[in-house]
Amino acid sequence: MAQVIFETIIRGQSHYHKISSFPATIGRAFDSDIILNDPSVSPHHLVIDEADNSYTLRNISDENGTLLNQQPMDMLATTIALPATLNLGDLKARVLSQTTAVEPTRIKSQSKGFFSFLSNPLWVISLFFMTLAFIFIDRYQSIPIKKDLLFYFNQLFPTLLIILGITLIIGSISRLSTHRWEIFSALGIASLFFFIPLVLDYLGHFFNYLFTSDLPESIFTNIAHFLVLPALLMFYMIRVHLTPWFPALGAAVLVSSPISAYHLNDQIDQLSTYSGFSPLPPYNQTLSSFDIRTTDSISLEIYFNDANRILAEQTNAMLKEELEKNK
Repeated sequence: MAQVIFETIIRGQSHYHKISSFPATIGRAFDSDIILNDPSVSPHHLVIDEADNSYTLRNISDENGTLLNQQPMDMLATTIALPATLNLGDLKARVLSQTTAVEPTRIKSQSKGFFSFLSNPLWVISLFFMTLAFIFIDRYQSIPIKKDLLFYFNQLFPTLLIILGITLIIGSISRLSTHRWEIFSALGIASLFFFIPLVLDYLGHFFNYLFTSDLPESIFTNIAHFLVLPALLMFYMIRVHLTPWFPALGAAVLVSSPISAYHLNDQIDQLSTYSGFSPLPPYNQTLSSFDIRTTDSISLEIYFNDANRILAEQTNAMLKEELEKNK
C-alpha cells in the first residue's frame, strides 16, 4: 500500500505518483521509479527513502539541482516533514502523505430549464440562431436604404466569424485547463456576448422614449460595456469549470479588464467633448411607433410660443448688454 504520494504540477495540473517501495528514484531516465519528462530534470535527479518512521530526500543531480521548501539541497540525505515542497529544475512538485486531506468535491449544479442551457446542446444551438436572427434584424433596421437580401447576409458574416472565433478561444482555454472540449458551452457564452448588449440597446431606446430622457440608454450602455463580459465569464467558470465564485469573479475581472479599459477610455473621450468649444446638445433622438411615454408631447402651438418667448428674452438680454457696454 502506498505510503507516500509524489505530486508534480505541470501547467497548473497536478499529477500523482504512488510510492510503495523504497528507495524510489525520480528522473527522466527510463530506469527511474518515477519517470518525468521535463527537460530541466536530470536523468537521475532525486531519491526518496524511508528511515525510522520518517522519509528522506537525497539530491543526486549535479545539473539544475533540487530546492526543498525553497532551499537548495546538497548531496546528503535530508529528513523531511510531510508535506514538502520541491523544485526539480523548473518542475514544481510536492511529497505528500497518503492521509493528506483533499479538497471537497465540487457539486455540479442540477438546475433545470434556462439556467442549464450551457450543458444542453439544443438550448445553445437555439440561442446561437436566435442571436444571428437578432443581429440580422438590427443590421436591416440600421441601413436606411433598401438593399438586396444578400447584402444583409454579407453584413452578418463578419459577426458570425467573430462568434465562432470567440467560441474557439474559450473552448481552447477549457481544453487546456480541464482537458476536455466544451464547445457548446463556449458557443453559448459567445452568443450571449452579442445577444445581451443588443437587448440592452433596444431596452435603452425604449426607456429613453418612455421617460423622454437620455439617462436610461446611458445606464444600459454602461451595463453592456462593463458588466456583461465579466458576468458571462464568471457564470461560465462556475458552471463549466466548477470554480468557486470568488476565484471565478477575480479571473473574470482580470480577463475582461482590457476591454473594460477600452470602454472607459472611450467614455472619458465622450465626456471631454461636453467641455469643448461646441459640445453636442444633450437631446433625445429616439423614436417609437408605439408612442408609450410617461410625459405627453406638447402641441406645436405651445412649442412655437415657448420658442418665441425664449428667443425674445435672449434678444432683449443681448440688446441690454450691448447698451450697457456703449454707455
